[in-house]
Amino acid sequence: MATASRELATRLGLPLIEAPPESGLWLQWTTSGLALQAGATRPQRLIVNFAAGAQGHRAAQLGHRRELVARACGVGGGRDGSIVDATAGLGRDGFVLAALGARVTMLERSPILGELLADGLQRAHQAGHAEIVERISLITTEAAEWLPLQSAETPPRVVYLDPMYAETQRRAAAGKALAMLQKLLEPDDDADALLDVARTVATERVVVKRHRKAAPLGANAPDYTLTGRSTRFDVYRVSAAPPVGNEES
Repeated sequence: MATASRELATRLGLPLIEAPPESGLWLQWTTSGLALQAGATRPQRLIVNFAAGAQGHRAAQLGHRRELVARACGVGGGRDGSIVDATAGLGRDGFVLAALGARVTMLERSPILGELLADGLQRAHQAGHAEIVERISLITTEAAEWLPLQSAETPPRVVYLDPMYAETQRRAAAGKALAMLQKLLEPDDDADALLDVARTVATERVVVKRHRKAAPLGANAPDYTLTGRSTRFDVYRVSAAPPVGNEES
């Protein structure tokens, strides 16, 4: 662990510490994987885990139900499966899309979150999910800068966006992870501009995940929506792709 810690600190340009700080966030290698931790007395812990916990259960259920995110992204039907998850976050939806057969490029702007994702994907590979992980490419970059570079070479069929929104609009379990991310990340105030960029790059559609009652991103009305219990997916057509599933205006 000592060697891994030194290498990680070097990559991120962070200091090595001997003991948890009294406040703030720190990274620590644990028996479960790389963890982002907060608090000294009873630390909160965030680990990206695709093979166990809620995400592992979600992946295990894919054969029994069709995920709404997959319907929104048009996964299946023999179409090109290239999807860019431009706001990867904890990678949960991107992993589900890959599990359903899509080739997913995860973009994450935070180098720290990128390390957590890379560790989670490596452990998922070792846990028997190699076929899924091999369909995922992880790139630590600014999506608004990376996406235009792909437009002439290998434009994605779909660009998927899941901007961060208020913790009170998430389920409690998801809210704990979101609270950790909010401590780590700068406010997401460029999502409107990212939507504009995505719409110039995707060849078929852009999909934006929103809280069920939230306004459309940037006040841009989608072509149609797919709505679940607490979230919805706003779909912006780029080509004359037919609507998928329960279309709502």
